[in-house]
Amino acid sequence: MVLPQDDKNRYENSPKMSDWKTYFEKSDRNIFKQCLSARRLIEIIIDTIPKGGRVLEAGCGTALLSLLLADYGYDVTALDLTDGIIDYAKKRICVDKVKLNIIRGDIFKLSSLFEERYFDVVCNSGVMEHFSDEEIVRGLAEQKKVSKMVIFNVPNNHNVLTEGHFGDERFLSNKKWVSLIKNAGFKSVNVYGGYYVTRPAYLLPSIVFKHGFYFDFLWKCFSRHSVFVCE
Repeated sequence: MVLPQDDKNRYENSPKMSDWKTYFEKSDRNIFKQCLSARRLIEIIIDTIPKGGRVLEAGCGTALLSLLLADYGYDVTALDLTDGIIDYAKKRICVDKVKLNIIRGDIFKLSSLFEERYFDVVCNSGVMEHFSDEEIVRGLAEQKKVSKMVIFNVPNNHNVLTEGHFGDERFLSNKKWVSLIKNAGFKSVNVYGGYYVTRPAYLLPSIVFKHGFYFDFLWKCFSRHSVFVCE
């Protein structure tokens, strides 16, 4: 799957891509907050992929998620589109003692960079909601080509835009996401809720969120983020 030339120019030369580096530099991002925001995604990856497996973070940004996974014991490749973001990520983290390779690449052209099913999993957090329906399908189809599984985390339709967001996020329902994922060629999709929940959830007794019959159902109903496991 290759981006048309006009799309390529639009992404590589658009102000939006240069704005990402500024956004990262101004935002209060650190390893502790990355652990909190991506906790559910990280747990599912650890439960699903054996330690030492190959992981690609497609759209790594700060690469803090990649650093966490690499430190856990995965062989991680962190990929993003522009040299500015890659340089920022390399300066932001120390990779001397972990298997973490940071490279420049286009998530719409992964099959031109890696062999078929090369990675055990492709993951990303807070990436896919920035694209149109067509682009989401094309991007996921590329991720499917180079991996055995795709796991990603996005904010869902329980969110509204705030000053803390980048500004072009699309808050889609789980049903809409599942439809897009299946259009990308995946046959199996499992949906999990993240740990950030909507305000009504705080009115419920904490025991209902303990592991049990209603656990996954309630997290999916009240969570503001969704994690999708796609095969």
